[in-house]
Amino acid sequence: MASRIGDRREPDQDLMELIASAFQKAKLRGAIIGGVARNYWETPRLTFDIDFTVEANPAGLEMVIAALADHGFEVLRAQGREQASGPDFVQLYNRDIAQVVELQAAKTPFQEEVLRRAVALDDIGLLVATREDIIVLKILALRPKDRDDLRELASHASIDWDYVHYWCDVWQVTDRLENLRRTLAEDATTL
Repeated sequence: MASRIGDRREPDQDLMELIASAFQKAKLRGAIIGGVARNYWETPRLTFDIDFTVEANPAGLEMVIAALADHGFEVLRAQGREQASGPDFVQLYNRDIAQVVELQAAKTPFQEEVLRRAVALDDIGLLVATREDIIVLKILALRPKDRDDLRELASHASIDWDYVHYWCDVWQVTDRLENLRRTLAEDATTL
């Protein structure tokens, strides 16, 4: 699988290396999720932010925020930053390069599993969520763009559907998964 970083409004290599370096210095494990992760597995589509699930490590997260601030990023939103466990979500923005970076702390067993299962993204030291984990995340969000992404991501024969079903059951969204599987079956019969 070739990474498609650099294609179609994807973050440039320097930015990805900056983020990887910040994670490494903070000793913080993080995995790319969202549109950039989807673009790793499928033909790229337009996306404007870089989303990460990161370890729920308050000190490490603050180090990453500081490292990004040193390179022009400012915090736009920080939900739960005052909690002892650290923030749940931080959104940063760099006006000079018009780039958003979002950090979601792994505070659920599923998010921790996303980090555990993530795979290496080329040689820059970043991880990307697996196709199955992106499917679960997109089923949870289920925005219009997620529906299109789901059709592409789920169309591969190698999907571990038992894993996807397990987490959809945990999140009580198996009806959404069943709708997806039904749509895929209908698509297959119309081809």
